[in-house]
Amino acid sequence: MKPAKNLFRVIICILNVLALAALLIAAFSDFISPFRAVIFSYFGLFFPFIFLFNLALFFFLLFTKQWISAGLSFVVFLICTSAIHTYFPIHPKTKNVPDDCIKILTYNVMRFGQQGGKSKKKSNKILRYIRENDADIVCIQEFGALRSDNGTRLTEKDITVALDKYPYHNINELKFPHPDETFGVAVFSKYPVLSVKKVPYESEYNGSIICELNVKGRKVTLINNHLESNKLSYEERNNYYQMTQEPDSRSLDVFTKMMTKRLTPAYRLRAIQAQSISKIIAEDTNPYIIVCGDFNDTPVSYARRKIKGNLRDAFVDSGCGLGITYNRYRFLFRIDYILHSSNIKSYNCTVGKLRDSDHFPVWCYLELSK
Repeated sequence: MKPAKNLFRVIICILNVLALAALLIAAFSDFISPFRAVIFSYFGLFFPFIFLFNLALFFFLLFTKQWISAGLSFVVFLICTSAIHTYFPIHPKTKNVPDDCIKILTYNVMRFGQQGGKSKKKSNKILRYIRENDADIVCIQEFGALRSDNGTRLTEKDITVALDKYPYHNINELKFPHPDETFGVAVFSKYPVLSVKKVPYESEYNGSIICELNVKGRKVTLINNHLESNKLSYEERNNYYQMTQEPDSRSLDVFTKMMTKRLTPAYRLRAIQAQSISKIIAEDTNPYIIVCGDFNDTPVSYARRKIKGNLRDAFVDSGCGLGITYNRYRFLFRIDYILHSSNIKSYNCTVGKLRDSDHFPVWCYLELSK
């Protein structure tokens, strides 16, 4: 029995070393551009699963009194603290938010939940949510509205009338032509919009805009983003969902090939877009910067790290839990963000629960230092 027991311990020790190596690679994968080695992007994608496996193995090592291996795991956890905290922040709600805070909401509305034309405009839940949330600044991605009224789907006029509490707004159409629909990214603000311009990168279905706002006499640069999506078709997303229900080697192989075909070019396109946004942030002269939107990438990713730079992540600083913002097909990731310069403090960053879009809304309070 003793040789068998020793062999089992050796196997567990080897497994632990391999798992910890994978965790280290995943935790620091966001430093590597997908143009240099795209495999690191996939390690970053699976970071939470790798971490949870290591955590389960750590408790097993403690239970079986394998102290050296458990100690090694603990040291690696300390090394990976930043990535772990980025993915799993824990902050209690602030009860007394300062009165001079502004409230910001970012929301990928998926054409206001009207992809199939099923959402009647008089009862549109997303529009109602935005009104009732009463944020001072609303950043919208996948803004979609008909140019002329067909009686069911929202028009641009329907939306601007419903959001009449925002006297300043800009709807920036994306490149791809659609004669019957306005589609793009939009900003609705209670504060004056002084200027608007596009971030210069190529994309048909995605884009970013830079707005300069006058917030209580202070100039604020706001960048609203919808970065390159992975372009998974409905069938491909459904295949992934089916695989999570009934996994087998064949479906996993098909899914892996499909994901590689779709994800690899998307990672590289987002890297280019992130570099463009990072350059604009570095050159900006306004005292306050807010960057938000749908990055289509996880908290441990090159695109997020490149854009974030020296900015703060509102959810990491004041949110709690995983903060999953994509809500379809069991793609359980946080891909929507509110980032801000270090002279701004965030409070109570929250992921809403309305499911009419394939994204959840994200909002928080921001205090601009004087």
